[in-house]
Amino acid sequence: MGMNEENAHAIDVVDAFAKKYLTEENVRQWIKSRGVPKLVYQDFYASELGSYVKPANIGGKSCGFVERAAVIARLTEHAGATLPFLSDMISMALLSTMRELSQEEITHDFMVRNGRVSFSQAFTEANAGTDASAVKTTVSLEDGGIYLDGRKSFVSNGQFAPETLVLASDPMFGGSDGGFSLWLVPLSRPGIATYPLNAVGQEMLSAAAIEFHHVRLAPEWQIQTEGRLDSMLKRQYELGRILVCASSLGLARAAFNDAAKHAATHMVKGRLLASIPQVQEKLTNMEIKLRSMQSLVVDAANAADQNSEAGESLSHLDSALMKYYVPKAATEVADDAMQIFGAMGYTDETRVSRIWRDCRGNQLAQGSDDIMAHVAAKFIMAEFIQAKYDEEDL
Repeated sequence: MGMNEENAHAIDVVDAFAKKYLTEENVRQWIKSRGVPKLVYQDFYASELGSYVKPANIGGKSCGFVERAAVIARLTEHAGATLPFLSDMISMALLSTMRELSQEEITHDFMVRNGRVSFSQAFTEANAGTDASAVKTTVSLEDGGIYLDGRKSFVSNGQFAPETLVLASDPMFGGSDGGFSLWLVPLSRPGIATYPLNAVGQEMLSAAAIEFHHVRLAPEWQIQTEGRLDSMLKRQYELGRILVCASSLGLARAAFNDAAKHAATHMVKGRLLASIPQVQEKLTNMEIKLRSMQSLVVDAANAADQNSEAGESLSHLDSALMKYYVPKAATEVADDAMQIFGAMGYTDETRVSRIWRDCRGNQLAQGSDDIMAHVAAKFIMAEFIQAKYDEEDL
């Protein structure tokens, strides 16, 4: 990220936290236990770091999304793993898209009940992904009661968050939003079952599947979107993509740093590994990819900041290009790092193998890179297609 004064300060705050908590021993233990200890969470949110997670209008730091992305990238770089603070910040990005009154109400309720704002997002379903129109979880009316039925998959922080924000097909209350609605549902309610998902990476995100079996909803749990649900979700996904890509950037930097240090100190048949031409070429290509990744993340984050006051969606093209390239490039950097380490890179003796797994997962999160290629091409061609029509009109 660009080193302006605020960005540099954010990095200093992260470095202090990392020195205290993000040791390799701690990170390995958190991965095994599938989460960060409560004490670490409390210290994170009690410190200045927590203010980078929350939106400014609910007590967060008044800074740009570039700084928030820089915090995630630096935290991830130190840890060499995907941290649950990423899920928190993505949830907060969604909160920032809601009307101000809803933000205040939700924040107040969470602080009274839990002492901090923490909820998961139950949007994704099998065969639906980020396509809201394919959602099968449904709200219905029966004997004067409101009920929720369905199954959500890969809910980050779904195992431990006390409440989850559910996107549902809703012919009763979702009329102004194309037949869909949002509900903030306590996971302690009867009829809710949560199952951990054993992902091959990103273990600290505590992914879960959540089933809703005729769960009775309270009317006040519905989020009032005032017909803006579609634009809210589009902006939330794009903000989420920036954060996922910032995390990918941090993971790739960690893999590169480890590989470069190994190449600078390891001898092969009397030669320094870094002196071998094939290794030099890999390190050079890795550095190029890192710089390209950073540029794309900064461009998308700047676009988010420029459009935030008007409440508009950031550039779809910036977002799609970033999400198409960055996670895939991060996986390639991690793959090259494993190659430089040789057979040792394929074991848990180093952290590059887990970094590779986490990077690979980010190619799917918040919209797969295959889909992003289609989205980017559509926006790239739109200008030229419009120009053709304009010429014909003349």
